[in-house]
Amino acid sequence: MALSRTAARTIWRRAFSPVRPVRALEAEPWIIDELTVGSREIAVRGWALPPIRPAPGAAFLVNDNRPASIEYPLPRPDVGHAFWRRDRSGDSGFRLVARPVGEPYPGGILRVSRPRASPASPEAGRDHWCYPDPARHADLPDENRRFRVIGNRDATGFLSTGCTDHFRLDRACRALFGHGLAQGGRVLDWGVGCGRIARHLLAADPDADLVGCDIDRDNVEWCAGHLPGGRFVPSDLRPPLPFPDGHFQVVYGGRFTHLRAPLEALWLEELRRVLSPGGIALVTVHGATALEFMALAPDQWLTMRDRIDDEGLVESSPNSQLVGFVPNPEEYVNVFHSRRHITRSWRRHFDIVRILPGYVFTHDLVVVRRR
Repeated sequence: MALSRTAARTIWRRAFSPVRPVRALEAEPWIIDELTVGSREIAVRGWALPPIRPAPGAAFLVNDNRPASIEYPLPRPDVGHAFWRRDRSGDSGFRLVARPVGEPYPGGILRVSRPRASPASPEAGRDHWCYPDPARHADLPDENRRFRVIGNRDATGFLSTGCTDHFRLDRACRALFGHGLAQGGRVLDWGVGCGRIARHLLAADPDADLVGCDIDRDNVEWCAGHLPGGRFVPSDLRPPLPFPDGHFQVVYGGRFTHLRAPLEALWLEELRRVLSPGGIALVTVHGATALEFMALAPDQWLTMRDRIDDEGLVESSPNSQLVGFVPNPEEYVNVFHSRRHITRSWRRHFDIVRILPGYVFTHDLVVVRRR
């Protein structure tokens, strides 16, 4: 029996080519596991790759101020197990204690930073996690609606990831195009869900011209009734969107993480249609960082990496979060993209401006511009 190209490559690499260290283009993940906010103390616990030895005083900031105490690096065997390719990943833990200078949520947002990139670079957005003042977000979707968007029912995670993603998208937009996410013109939140990111865009810029669409009509109805300032409309799994040609100047969204190749091609064409000439899209994909977060054993990781390299777009698993709420939920799956697939296939529709690994949590951010 003849071996497939992927199988042959994997066997050769296992025999002759050991797993190499992380390439420089890959992200440096860091996660906050726990944040406790009091009137006199803010405590933060998490992990950050790669660890800094010795930890300088400005390794972390809370609201742009140095914490009163930093413990870093600390043992994190769970991270070492998951990120076995990363040097000293098992010693990546940290604990911070900060004393609030003024309000703990200045301007409504508490920000924990690990400065790595130049503040003016697109990569700098990845250096921040943001936590909105929960008192300003009392009106949240229920836990089942949240689950369909983020895969869990945690209200704090729903707020913090939405706020962080908005912050990072806005930073990338400013660094690459000189304006914020909502200042470039009419904005489409493609896959708005129950407003995880949209609520923070509208809070930051109440005059934003924001339209959100989603295949989950129940969540779209929730947004329409609870997020004033935006307009929210249902859409279908397949194009077209209910908008005229060139209607938007900015699109952001994460649905390409869930579309097989035929649907991806249709949606690339459709996003180009609804964008005006020169319009931009900031969309996420599963890439090298997401593969690391799967915590696969070396053999499994090599096999999956080779499949992605060879095939370009690989379906990794089904996604059942939307079962019962959308037609044909079996079409909504989890997929991985190679950088080569994006640069070759997406270039037919857009200019590729930047690919930022691990920029939106485990996802890579792809920034494109319509010609």
